[in-house]
Amino acid sequence: MNQSVIKALRLLQYFSLETPKLSLADIARYSGLTKPTAYRLLKSLEEEGFLTRNDHNPDDKDYMLGLRLFELGNIVAEGMELRKIALPYMERLRNEMNEVVHLVILDRKEAVYVERVETDQPVKLFTRIGLRTPLYAGSAPRLLLAFMKESEREQILNEMKIAPFTESTVKSIDELRSLLDDIKANGYSVSYGEFVPGTLGMSVPIKNHTATVIASLTVVIPGDNFSEEKKSEMISQLQFIANEISRKCGYCL
Repeated sequence: MNQSVIKALRLLQYFSLETPKLSLADIARYSGLTKPTAYRLLKSLEEEGFLTRNDHNPDDKDYMLGLRLFELGNIVAEGMELRKIALPYMERLRNEMNEVVHLVILDRKEAVYVERVETDQPVKLFTRIGLRTPLYAGSAPRLLLAFMKESEREQILNEMKIAPFTESTVKSIDELRSLLDDIKANGYSVSYGEFVPGTLGMSVPIKNHTATVIASLTVVIPGDNFSEEKKSEMISQLQFIANEISRKCGYCL
């Protein structure tokens, strides 16, 4: 592997919604590189359009992500057939339930939110398209972990370190294993306030033509006072829509 290319690409990972601008000193500190090395890599990324700087303001020379990444991101988004298939069904589910609907996939041992359909309710959630979360917290990440191949799941569990987001976040690997067993047995996943207190998350699997779980269809609802009957009704709605999406992906029920 070309180590210079790898080092340069890793610098892009330090940018986020919380830190959209970074100085040379910031990037050198985060990466552990010397300033001359970091500058050389940043300059190459800037020349190719992956980074940009505001040269019109001498007081603001921070780096920002460039439009080339926006272009490439759109190509990736357009190429995600699952996302295009699922979106109209997600909108239908949103219209029926008037709740936020997510599509979540597995990527590099993390859950990634690749689509989100909003509601007109004033609900403040932490999620956004492109968000990555660990696999132990939340109904969607846990569902993806539960339906992985056993050998892959065990490898992840053996390497996993749990850091709680709220008081409701799972506390131990043993507790997590028990939840994963329940998810596989029941065919759905439920979580209570694991990222945002006072919210209920419900997730069901989407499968492809090989019956492999390729995504989670998820609804997040404000409040935590739901009867078992009401939750059962909503999960049935979710499963019906997820089955429709799965059929479009080649799965034969």
